[in-house]
Amino acid sequence: MNKLSAVSAIIFALVFLIVSGGCHKENGSDFIDDRARLLSGHEKERVTLLCEKLLKDLDIHIKVVTLKKSPSDINQKAVDISDNCALGEKTRGARGILFLVDPEGRQVRLEIGYDLEPIFTDGFTGYIERGQMVPFFQTGRVGTGIEATVELLVGRALGTASTPDQALTPDGSSAENHYSGGGGAIARVEIGSGAPEKRPVFSPQMFGAQSSPRMALKKYMEVLALHIKDPDLGFYTPETRKFFRKWTVTDAQQDNSLRELERVTGHGILFRHDDLAVIRFPVSDRNASPYFFRKGSGGWMIDFATMNKTIRFNHKNQWLLSNMNHDFMFGFDGLIFDKNGFPHRKD
Repeated sequence: MNKLSAVSAIIFALVFLIVSGGCHKENGSDFIDDRARLLSGHEKERVTLLCEKLLKDLDIHIKVVTLKKSPSDINQKAVDISDNCALGEKTRGARGILFLVDPEGRQVRLEIGYDLEPIFTDGFTGYIERGQMVPFFQTGRVGTGIEATVELLVGRALGTASTPDQALTPDGSSAENHYSGGGGAIARVEIGSGAPEKRPVFSPQMFGAQSSPRMALKKYMEVLALHIKDPDLGFYTPETRKFFRKWTVTDAQQDNSLRELERVTGHGILFRHDDLAVIRFPVSDRNASPYFFRKGSGGWMIDFATMNKTIRFNHKNQWLLSNMNHDFMFGFDGLIFDKNGFPHRKD
């Protein structure tokens, strides 16, 4: 091949990539292509960690793509990107998920590989779009919404996210020639259009400070069931109210929290020290995180502000303590914590 032919071949290859949509990589990442620059450095790290773990543990490949320019047809764009990126070629079958965000067109799309349709059904993808992505996007917290949605997708795969069906196992194959074109859903979102309307609280007395920590936790379960998002409920500590005023709470998050509490609430162990309390669940159940409580002049309140500062979760939704220097360590008597902050029984 002469020099002119070689140059022509290179130009043709570049043109083909541009026309076809190509398969961009954000800093070489197989999991993020943030063309619209919506994700912070921390959010990219968290999303990448979750996706890496999911690919390793369950043979599922999630890729997040944000678009600089709105396509004429986001459905076709999702299929094209999935095929151009060969999304799923790292897995044993069509086990790829494309999470496509179009901020200019105010729409999002989840494209689900054929072999994942029994788990990530159209009903489920529509549910997390309405109950998870849309509320974050309405408040302008798009990067946080992307991170939270990836967490929910991972939770679904691991069997910890709400709504029915079984957890995935790393098997399955597909006879199809395309990686995508399977299930999925599309949602219109008004980015920055304002927080979702609060559901009314019928009586302040219904959600005031409670007579015991267990009653406060029970009241919290009522709030979750009713999808109430008012940050100023009386059974929240003052610091918790400040925290929730800056936080986006979604129906999907509330459904998951309620499902988990309904599963474990009968196994909770109460620890009290003066005006502080901890309800802790058996340490063998790593998905059931503890709850902190403070007693004020009106009664017992849940301290989510301190919980947020001290309790973290890994990609399997297993809790750990990131900070041992707080007022509630009395509630962990009989436990030791490893170097990563995970709890273990002393015996």
